[in-house]
Amino acid sequence: METVDVAVIGGGPGGYSAALKAAELGAKVALIEAERPGGACVHHACIPTNILLDSALTHLGARELSVMGVFEVGDQFNFARASARKDTLVRKIAEGVNGALRMRKVQVIEGRASFQDSHTLAVTGRDSLRAGAIIVATGTRWEPPVIPGVEPGRILTADAVQSLSVAPPSATALCDGPAETSFGLEYATLLALAGTEVTAVTSRPAIFPGLDPTLAEFASNALRDLGIAVFEQASVGADGQETLRVTSADGSERTVAASVVVAADPRRPFFETLDLARAGVTTGDTIPVDRDCRTNVAHIFAVGDVTGGTMLTNAAIHMGEVAGANATGGHARTRLRDVPHLLHTVPEVGWVGLTEEAARASGFDVATGMADLSFNARAIVVGARQGLIKVVADREIGQVLGVHAAGPGASEVITVAATIMQAEIPLADLAALVTWHPGVTEGLVEAARRALAGR
Repeated sequence: METVDVAVIGGGPGGYSAALKAAELGAKVALIEAERPGGACVHHACIPTNILLDSALTHLGARELSVMGVFEVGDQFNFARASARKDTLVRKIAEGVNGALRMRKVQVIEGRASFQDSHTLAVTGRDSLRAGAIIVATGTRWEPPVIPGVEPGRILTADAVQSLSVAPPSATALCDGPAETSFGLEYATLLALAGTEVTAVTSRPAIFPGLDPTLAEFASNALRDLGIAVFEQASVGADGQETLRVTSADGSERTVAASVVVAADPRRPFFETLDLARAGVTTGDTIPVDRDCRTNVAHIFAVGDVTGGTMLTNAAIHMGEVAGANATGGHARTRLRDVPHLLHTVPEVGWVGLTEEAARASGFDVATGMADLSFNARAIVVGARQGLIKVVADREIGQVLGVHAAGPGASEVITVAATIMQAEIPLADLAALVTWHPGVTEGLVEAARRALAGR
């Protein structure tokens, strides 16, 4: 029986990050993956979604330049060619993951693992494997909803949308995602940009539940400007072969076009095939862990979506690095409160930390500042004419509690904001930050200055 220092089950972002960290710290590491290293993020979710959205957004920008007479471009977005570009770039990124694992001498084992005891794994197609520490990173599985009267083949998961050669004439996107984030909105945006008639439906009170209400209203109106019909606090039901019935909270009903139903979000933690009970690991709907990513069994860790909570790739990577360090004797701890969220809609929408309402409910004496990107030079340069950035801070001690952005470069803004919050840099220092000009991050500094002035 082969023995390793650390065995990782699952090759997605949480798993490969854990394996790379443990190997970096000198451990002999084996990573067991049933399909391909890279996981859902690289092959089915974040990466292919972003590639397709980038293609669609580039086409949108080119059409605007065409209107301005800079150059000529056709009106039709070629979904099939965008999908082919997606396949090429996904392969390239997957090769990068494999290359990093080879460089760190991580042994990649193809197969499915299950526990024989707390230190021993049965692996399909080979002898058992014994490990000093084991990290579970098996992620989630999509569970497309059952809508009575709607044929299952009409309900598309994320990877089914990515494989389309032609955009459908109409689509209804279900937008009730985990972690206050709906990737259904990204697919609604993608299809709207490709010429599809799109409806977005959420059962929540707001389509952007984690975003500051002022920015959420702005972003929701931007979706409508893109041609997306938005229904909040609503549900869907069968109506016809090409339509759905949307029922709002007040009982009113409306028929919407829906040749397909996009269900990019519904998923659940996947670990039932691991026989965790044999290892003595306590489970429920998820695998509970502490801030060390440790289960109730000291040498068994779990990371990423399988633990529930913030089901985001950046959270999984962070947890993987923590678990990889601790599995080799380290003392790292997670900091998931300050993990940034981002949606690649039009405009981009992102946030990190608390909303003003949540900060007040937590007992903070809140100061806020808002910046209007209508006057931001970089936003104007890239052709975006609207956007907002809001900073939420503690009035007395100047702690930055949250940052919310809706507009061009929101990803840039939220990345800087997350760095500020994770490093515990005070509001006064953020307000004095020297950024690049012209840059959207100048709006973040402006919002911080206004919050500082309001203290």
